[in-house]
Amino acid sequence: MIPALQPIYNNLKGIYNNQEFKIVEEAFLFAEFKHQGQKRKSGEDYVLHPLRVAIEVSKLKLDVNSLVSALLHDILEDTDTTSEELKNKFGEEVMFLVESLSHLTRLKRKANYKNKTIYRVENLRNLILSSAKDVRVILIKIIDRLDNMKAIWALSPEKQVENAEETLEIFAPICRRLGFNFLGQQLEEMSFPYVYPKDFAEIKNRVSNYYYEIEKYLDEARDELAKFLEQKRLHYSEIQFRKKTFFSIYKKYKKEGDFNKIYDMIALRVIVNSVPECYTALGLVHQLWLPLPGRLKDYISLPKVNGYQAIHTTVLTNNNQIVEVQIVTKDMYQNNEYGMASHWLYNLSKDTKSYTKRQNVSGLKILYKSLKNIDFQNTNSSDLYNLLVKDLLSEQIFVVTPKGDVIDLKVGSTPIDFAYKIHTSIGNNCKMAKVNHQLVSLNHILQSSDIVEIITDRKQKPNKKWLEFAKMAETKEKIRKELQKK
Repeated sequence: MIPALQPIYNNLKGIYNNQEFKIVEEAFLFAEFKHQGQKRKSGEDYVLHPLRVAIEVSKLKLDVNSLVSALLHDILEDTDTTSEELKNKFGEEVMFLVESLSHLTRLKRKANYKNKTIYRVENLRNLILSSAKDVRVILIKIIDRLDNMKAIWALSPEKQVENAEETLEIFAPICRRLGFNFLGQQLEEMSFPYVYPKDFAEIKNRVSNYYYEIEKYLDEARDELAKFLEQKRLHYSEIQFRKKTFFSIYKKYKKEGDFNKIYDMIALRVIVNSVPECYTALGLVHQLWLPLPGRLKDYISLPKVNGYQAIHTTVLTNNNQIVEVQIVTKDMYQNNEYGMASHWLYNLSKDTKSYTKRQNVSGLKILYKSLKNIDFQNTNSSDLYNLLVKDLLSEQIFVVTPKGDVIDLKVGSTPIDFAYKIHTSIGNNCKMAKVNHQLVSLNHILQSSDIVEIITDRKQKPNKKWLEFAKMAETKEKIRKELQKK
């Protein structure tokens, strides 16, 4: 066994057979030979970078070709290796994945950094289009970016800010939309100090002291909850202690404007074995501690767009601490952390039917569908930036049609945004809206879980006032086009 590959073996022990491990070994030796003598800007041997990327990919338990492609992801761009050589040695699928990753790298190097907006729009567009053909492209690219961010200290100050901004605006939000919360959090935390250094210092100083003081109370609360659940004979798997990341606190603070209104800075996560036990645990938590009104969120009955499932409740513990309690099953926890990769991608390449499932991943499908509806030729770069970055990758809410279909919208969206998201003709003829069976104005701010119904009239046409309260750039673009026709 090659010592450098020991972490991969440990992550995949019992999943892959000896023949598959030999392919991984062969890929590593090939990468080591091709990258021989090459150094990173940090001064380390270049081959250590693709090795670390492969180790992280192995944690997602993807197929062997994903691991091989991770080890070889820079080989076409940075060595004399040809696509034909790659195909002959490792197969057509590996060649496709590595070519797709190399294509994205070449586009990045050719980008015009004088216009960051155009560059980021093109980069995001190409990233989604490449990933629509095979979602493993975006997975490997995200982990590649994660490893590059760990060595950001070796870049010039200007490049540090550029890379951190791009990571914070594009890569981290994509992780969130696809359900890779664990990866998204890491990217955000690495970028935050470089993009907003003053805010980072303020949040760190303020929160670090709070965390230090509160930790002992949380230990007591965790022990108290564990004893109570055992007394009531609920067989839980684990009770974890979770601290909110600095960047997540920063975003919440910007929204709330008051640290005292951030109730989920600390949380206890109860992991149980089944969905019924989630609701049993919820009842017991409320029996032990006082629940705060209006703070219960059931993401099991109505999951988030990216597939996130859990029950959230905020309580006042017996030592007068406000704590959020999250309740999940083991499968939910795994899916919430690693998204679609946790269950769907392992070994999918081994048969054709499963391979097609890779293209139906909900978060990626939504992004790709939205991308196809954008007129790149007739939309200026600023509007494209709003459409792609500020709409597609922004924080989302989900509302429900009367038929039960779940529609994702940008936070702050109105019935007008909802109508145009359903269909352009419904938006153009939107006369009235009902939210939760009550008539509301067209500038009403929608909330997650709202049931929204649009009442149309063929005589109704868009007017300029709609532009004032439409939240999404895509909605405004459609309204403007209709107004121009008039």
